Amino acid sequence: MSRKAKKTSTLDWTSGSEERNLNRLSLVLAAARVPDTLTSWERSWSSADHLGVTIHVRCVASADDVVPHGTDNDILFGLTNAYIAANCPENNTVQVTAHQLLSFAALPIGGHSYAAIIPSLTRLRNSTYTIQDSWYDRTEEQFQSLSTSLVQTWRVIDRRKSPQAFDELPVSAEALFQVTLDPDMARSIRLGYVRPVDLNVLRELTQPLTRTLYRRLEDEKHPIDRPVQMLYQTPLLPWATRLGINGRPDTIRRALDAPHRQLIACGFLQDVHYLGRGQAQQVQYVFAQSERPPARPEAVAALTSRRITQGAALKYAAEYGPDAVQSAVRRFDELLAAGYRAKSASGLLVDILRDPQKYQVVDALPAPAPRRASRAAPAPAPTPEPEERSLHTARFILKKVTLPDAVKDQAVELYLQGRVTAAQLAALGTDDDAIRTVLAWSGEV
Repeated sequence: MSRKAKKTSTLDWTSGSEERNLNRLSLVLAAARVPDTLTSWERSWSSADHLGVTIHVRCVASADDVVPHGTDNDILFGLTNAYIAANCPENNTVQVTAHQLLSFAALPIGGHSYAAIIPSLTRLRNSTYTIQDSWYDRTEEQFQSLSTSLVQTWRVIDRRKSPQAFDELPVSAEALFQVTLDPDMARSIRLGYVRPVDLNVLRELTQPLTRTLYRRLEDEKHPIDRPVQMLYQTPLLPWATRLGINGRPDTIRRALDAPHRQLIACGFLQDVHYLGRGQAQQVQYVFAQSERPPARPEAVAALTSRRITQGAALKYAAEYGPDAVQSAVRRFDELLAAGYRAKSASGLLVDILRDPQKYQVVDALPAPAPRRASRAAPAPAPTPEPEERSLHTARFILKKVTLPDAVKDQAVELYLQGRVTAAQLAALGTDDDAIRTVLAWSGEV
C-alpha cells in the first residue's frame, strides 16, 4: 500500500479508542500553555464514579521541561489508536508516521501539528507519574499503585536518510516514529479497558482544553459496566483542578465558557448549568441524545472470537454497528471455509468490514488443490455459471498467487470471459508451473 493510501485510511476513521485510566486519572493537564515553573503537580480527590476510590497522583517532569499538557493529551490519544491499529503487539511498540499519528489523534494536518510531536513525546517520556492505589486493573478487578512514564522510549527511525543534524530537521509527514508504550498502559489497552471516541466530533474541536473536556465528559457519559448517563454533575473547583485550570470560580467559568459553547454547537452537549454560588457551586452537564449507540456486546464478541483485539473490536463495533459486523463475520467465515488462506485473518476481517462491496461476489473457493503435473491440460470449454463474475473477484482470488503482472492480467481476462472458473484461478496458488497453465488456457502452448 502506498503512503498516500495509508493516509487516506486513517483519515477515513470515524471512531477511536481511549484507555480509561488515562482519562479518569487526568494525567495530562488540559491547558494549552502552562508556566515555565510548572515542573510538578500532586493531586488527590474522591472519585465521583461507581468505583468510589480516593485518587492520588503525582507528576514530576524532567529538570529542563514542564509537565505534559495541552496537545500532549492528543498525541497520547493518537498513540493509543496507533497501537490498537497495529493489533496491540506484545512488545508494546508501534511504528507510525507523523501523518498517521496526527490522523489517529484527529489533529489538524499541518506544520504546527507536526512541530508539536517531538516536544509532546519528549514530555511524555521524561515525566514520571506516581499513582497510588488508583490504576484500575480490569482483569484483577482491583486498583494498583505504579510509577510510570507513559511513553517508555521513542525514536525517529527514518529521516529520509538526510545527513543533517537531527535537531535541525523539521518533522515531515513521512517521518517514521518508533514508540514503546508503558507496559501497564499497553496491557490495559490489550485487555480492552478502553472506550470509543467519536473522531468526527474531535476533528471539529480546535482547542486542547475543549478536546480534553470532550473526552473527559465522554467518560462520564459512558461509564464502564453501567448504562449511558444523560446528565453529569460535579463540584466546580475539583473539576477545574482535574482539568488543570486554576483560579477563582468566576475565572474558571470564563475559561470553560468557549469550550462549553463549542460542545453545545457540535451537538455533544444539550446544555450546561451552574448550581449554587461561590466556592460551593457545581457544574451540571446535560448530554445531547447520541446519534450512534455504543458498541453492542454481541458485535464485540463476534470480532474478538475471530482474533480481533478487544480494543479494536470495541472501536469497529461502535463505528460500523452490529448489522455490518455480523454481515462481515459471515462473509469472513465463508471465505475461510472455502479454503482461502489469508496472510492475516484479522486483517482480512477488518478489510471486509471496511469495504464489504469488494467481497460480496467472490466465488466460493475450494480447498487447496494438490500440486499439478508440470504439463498443463488445455482449458475446458466454457460452461455457464450462475454466479456473477467481476474484476474484484478475480483480483481477490489471485491476491496471494505469485505471477508476473502480464500473466496475472491474462488469467483475469480469461476468467471474465468465462473461459476458466474461480476454482481454476485458486488452484494456480499450488501449481508448479502456473505460467504454463495460464498460457495453455489461452491456447498459446
